[in-house]
Amino acid sequence: MRHIALALRTLRKTPFVTAIAVLSLALGIGANAAIYSMFDQLLARSLPVRAPEELVSLAAPGPKPGSDSCNQSGGCDEVFSYPMFRDLERTQTVLSGLAAFRIFNASLSVRGEPFTSDAAYVSGSYFPTLGVAPVAGRLLSQADDDAIGAHFVTVLSHDLWASHFGSDPTVVGQTITVNGKALEILGVTPESFRGTTAGSRPLLYVPISMRGQLSRFTRFEDRRDYWVYVFGRRKAGVSLAQASAGLEAAYRPLITDVEAPLQDGMSVPTMALFKKKPIGVVAGDRGQSSIHRDAKTPIFMLFGITGIVLLIACANIANLLLARGAGRATEMGVRLALGATRRHLLAQLLTESVILALAGGVASLFVAQWTLGVIGSFLPPDATNAMVMTLQPGVVVFSGVLALGTGLLFGMFPALHSTRGDLVTSIRAGAGQIAGGRAAARVRHRRGPAQIAHTQAL
Repeated sequence: MRHIALALRTLRKTPFVTAIAVLSLALGIGANAAIYSMFDQLLARSLPVRAPEELVSLAAPGPKPGSDSCNQSGGCDEVFSYPMFRDLERTQTVLSGLAAFRIFNASLSVRGEPFTSDAAYVSGSYFPTLGVAPVAGRLLSQADDDAIGAHFVTVLSHDLWASHFGSDPTVVGQTITVNGKALEILGVTPESFRGTTAGSRPLLYVPISMRGQLSRFTRFEDRRDYWVYVFGRRKAGVSLAQASAGLEAAYRPLITDVEAPLQDGMSVPTMALFKKKPIGVVAGDRGQSSIHRDAKTPIFMLFGITGIVLLIACANIANLLLARGAGRATEMGVRLALGATRRHLLAQLLTESVILALAGGVASLFVAQWTLGVIGSFLPPDATNAMVMTLQPGVVVFSGVLALGTGLLFGMFPALHSTRGDLVTSIRAGAGQIAGGRAAARVRHRRGPAQIAHTQAL
């Protein structure tokens, strides 16, 4: 506590240096905290589901003769045909669950109020594979997706339930109009769950087998129509490599024996590529979204820029502390002469630096919030939908850790430099200051002639 009290008194004695340092740190740490918030939400955060590290995302790279339809859930290399999904669901043995989904734009009507929003077609295995539990009613199951166009049911997101139904638990069993069709509400997803695609927040979930009823789609059995995104959950003890090998074993016969014979008019080289195309299996803990790919380079570039800004701020503050340390050389020398150890002096100076940095860290939270607001005003809707444009607890922790680290970074060298000088040299150089400073020196100069005159009179 003595170090902290003395550090606060010392910082108050140099308000200009303190203010400049806090402002510089606030700008540097705040900018980094804002970029970290984007990084965490868009690139690092796992889905709020049971054991997200067990999830895998599937892809189907290679020739796709026919038609493909991809969206913000990922590239066109990642979509499968509906029959292929069903075949893999039936034949694979390495996953405890395999699920399919597709984002679509829905026209909704709730109690006579029409509006449009993102929604999702999902297989009956979607929620069981994710391990999501309802907050009201129940979620979709395999029984709700066992026949094409047979189940007029839906599950509401927590956002829709709260905004249009007042979080009324009796909403289960009521109906909602989706693309002109009345669907019975089965249940509500938890508040933390917003689908598996960053950049899209579906307000409701409909069985994927109902796509024909809601959008006049008729090509469920067409193996040359690629439109569904697929993910799964690894069985206990199955590694990512084992899951990939197991799915490849199920996928290869379907490609060579079932789908290859259907490719009329395909050239020999293309057919060879078609038969060899692999199935992609990657970690799926963050869901599937094109934002993961598109945002990576810009965010890391911004991190680099803001990191350089923070390093420049640290260098400038270190120079300020060095300049201030030169004026405190006598103080350090006297304290060493009175018995203080160099370790004690280092601890004192680093305490001052850390307090300075923590003050900058607190101020940086306001800078970070402002920066997020500015960035959000320039981002496309898909990106802002994927983010919460307010500071989350993780960002506050990041700011605190970064402030502590920068305090040690810019404070270490000035502290070492200020305590390494020769004791006697420091005291001699500051002898005037030890004797009382400028005011005392003026008094001594005035008393000198008087004393001489008095001696001569005697």
